Amino acid sequence: MIRTLLVGFGFSATTFHLPFLRHLDAYGITGVVSSRANDVNAVLPDVDVYPTLEEALQQSSFDLVIITTPNVLHAKQSRIALEHCCHVLVEKPFTLCSKEAEALVNLARRKQKKLCVFHNRRFDSDFLTLRALIEQGKFGRIARFESRFDRFRPVPRNRWRENAGPGSGIFWDLGPHLIDQALVLFGEPNQVSANILTLRENGQSDDTFDITLFYDNLVVKLGSSAFQAGNTLRFDMQGTLGSFRKFGLDPQEDQLKASLAFEHSDWAQTPQDEHGNFCNESLCQIVPTLPGNYLGFFNQLAEAIVNSHENIDLPADASSVVAVIKVIEAAIRANESGQNEIF
Repeated sequence: MIRTLLVGFGFSATTFHLPFLRHLDAYGITGVVSSRANDVNAVLPDVDVYPTLEEALQQSSFDLVIITTPNVLHAKQSRIALEHCCHVLVEKPFTLCSKEAEALVNLARRKQKKLCVFHNRRFDSDFLTLRALIEQGKFGRIARFESRFDRFRPVPRNRWRENAGPGSGIFWDLGPHLIDQALVLFGEPNQVSANILTLRENGQSDDTFDITLFYDNLVVKLGSSAFQAGNTLRFDMQGTLGSFRKFGLDPQEDQLKASLAFEHSDWAQTPQDEHGNFCNESLCQIVPTLPGNYLGFFNQLAEAIVNSHENIDLPADASSVVAVIKVIEAAIRANESGQNEIF
């Protein structure tokens, strides 16, 4: 059993981590860091609750530390956990600075510990489907790719993600996912341009962004809006042999919110009316969406930790995520200067 310390007990911890940790026998939650001990004990009555990460690591031993705190704390808390010789799973964004990201990767190597970033969107149903189509050569030479994560949230809410401060705003929230998926598909770009805006009335942080990644003979457009009330475009992949369009979002987040059992027949299954379409000059056909696999993320992480001396890939090794932070930094500079940033 992987003795697991969960740092933070907010939406991310309770929705995206706790269900998997409780479901899989490989993990045992042996501690939680939270200022809301009563809330933790209502869900986990037999688990020790600590006021700070430092106190938890001084008083008990853990194999894995999962960090779900506000973005500004990710780098500091990852470093503390690694220095105490723990494996680490840290929520995205990995850090708010690429130098910090590189330093943590190096520290993990020195300590011979696993450092993983929670880029669960690599295991989205539609992204897995898109990767399968690429591997099958369906598109020929890919010329254009658009990826969006839109929502309808026209009124700001009073929470750290939307208030002013380092690491707040929609770009630091959803940008890492979209950028990470693009880099998994195409690698690092040559140039970056960006518009990162605050369009909501009384907004304290950005709520809309559109960034473009330029490659040789390929352009990638990534974006998010807080004003999309209809069915949102998720992917539009265009190539010399055909194109693929997919609307709607992966169902796993909503299913987790609804506490749908992993054994349910609908778990991670996309509704039929939300499957994507592949078209070429002679036909258009529905492409059944593959099942999403967030469970696979946690299973792969557990395997890598349990067999830490073997060469088992992490689901999102931190070393592969440093470039995501560098693209975010380039996009912020491009937005401020109004010019393309050479990457």
